[in-house]
Amino acid sequence: MTGCSLLICRPDGSTDAFELDKPVIRIGRRDDNDLVLDDKHGVSRMHAQITFEGGGPPVLEDLKSANGTLLNGLKVMAKVPLRNGDTVQIGAFKLILSTPQAATPERPKSQLDTSEMFAIEAGAVELNQLQEPQRLVDLASAGQAVPDSGVDLNALELLHEVSVRLARSVTPADVSETAISLLFQIEGVQRATLMPWNDEDQAFQEASLVARSGKRMGGSGTPGSFDPRNLVLSKTILRKVREENRPLHIRDARSMASVSMSIVRAGIQAALCSPLTFQGRFLGVLYADNLIAPDAFSPADFRTFTSIAAQTGLAMANAVALETLLKREVEHAALRLYMPHQVADQIAAGDGDIKLGGVLQPVTVLFADIRGFTQLSEQMDAQEVVLVLNEFFTAMTEVVLDAGGTLDKYIGDCVMALFGAPVPAPDDIERGVRAAIDMQQKAALMNRDRRARGLREVKIGVGLHAGPAVVGNIGSAQRMQYTAIGDTVNVASRVAAVAAPDQVLVSEDVRAGTVKGDSFQPLGEVKLKGREQKVNIYSVPWPMV
Repeated sequence: MTGCSLLICRPDGSTDAFELDKPVIRIGRRDDNDLVLDDKHGVSRMHAQITFEGGGPPVLEDLKSANGTLLNGLKVMAKVPLRNGDTVQIGAFKLILSTPQAATPERPKSQLDTSEMFAIEAGAVELNQLQEPQRLVDLASAGQAVPDSGVDLNALELLHEVSVRLARSVTPADVSETAISLLFQIEGVQRATLMPWNDEDQAFQEASLVARSGKRMGGSGTPGSFDPRNLVLSKTILRKVREENRPLHIRDARSMASVSMSIVRAGIQAALCSPLTFQGRFLGVLYADNLIAPDAFSPADFRTFTSIAAQTGLAMANAVALETLLKREVEHAALRLYMPHQVADQIAAGDGDIKLGGVLQPVTVLFADIRGFTQLSEQMDAQEVVLVLNEFFTAMTEVVLDAGGTLDKYIGDCVMALFGAPVPAPDDIERGVRAAIDMQQKAALMNRDRRARGLREVKIGVGLHAGPAVVGNIGSAQRMQYTAIGDTVNVASRVAAVAAPDQVLVSEDVRAGTVKGDSFQPLGEVKLKGREQKVNIYSVPWPMV
């Protein structure tokens, strides 16, 4: 219909052609658009449209999108006619217009991408050379200039302040705020920001663009948060900064008399931009600009900015490392609340990956539960029942952990513990029996205290069995639990069920694996619930052992 088309340049480097064959072409993320651009971070559902009116050239209009639409690097504020070769930027996509030459002549060179109208100078000083811990401070104290940089003594005073203040910044947010405030000590800086880089998303995090007054930019035509797509030259700047890994000084190469109003409306006349790096890791971008003067920044200002960026990269690396360490400590502490300590420690020491699966290994399984708890709970209100259970679980858990066992789970009024998981040891059975005896002794002390307070006593029975079991993360990808399963667990549970109040019962396998097993009292073969074969069990005379 129109003979016009768009060359679509996608973020992955691929290209595609799209014919403008309708009077109205809607562009956006939603599936019902004519041209669908899949970028939920940068493209609105109904982002922009191109229309053909009265046989004239195609007209571009932004549909009040969240991140705006750029035409040749300039933000579209109203309906704009398009010409051959124009580049429309929507999110991470570039759309280059191709039209019949007779219908729409190419836009004059002066109206093309404004990045071609700016001079970009790369810094000569390596950032890592300025990250040596004492270099700037020592030179400032000696009253010298930084070799090969030309920084004067006044600048060194600022750099000394940079080192001191950034060293006191302990969080990434602190580093960002401090770095921005230091940039405003460079006279020509009117606006500044620090854009952190997110390694997981491979994208910049949202960051505020701060004016010299200290206020975050907002209001008509000025974004409240800094999005690189809203800055003239942003793509050129960020690509060059990342590729060359050097600070950049961007300035309008023409005299002020020839600056077009479109450039003034777009924002910058001069800018300073630097990668934030440490030991080869890219951490973000530090940016400052001036909206009025093309030569607002002198070479000395650029060198000072470079040094601030170097120290900011060092401080940011330290802050990120500290934040990561603290996060891991908090996560580790949280894991220890919900899973066995040994398992939490293994996860913390490894890569943090938790997978389903188990291994067959020897374990000693212990069950301890409150005898007559159903009748006991009928004589209490709900709050008192909870208090009794918490007191019991707290005491029993402490015994298990002190004996080097793994707390498997709480089951109603019962505690299940493992000895020999995750890692088996020669004394697993001995430690299991020791824990069972300590549980009864702890329960006796707890009951003495309860009697003194006029409360009902809590009697427990304990049972143990040793043998092979499958130990590991059992469940599903959405919900899993570290536990042991198998016949050994079932036998231990049945032995505990037979135990009377104040009694510790063990199987033949447990008695044979302990040094003082000969002192255990044989109770003969016992038929356990759910098992055809009888099991020899023994009573541990725990007050005497």
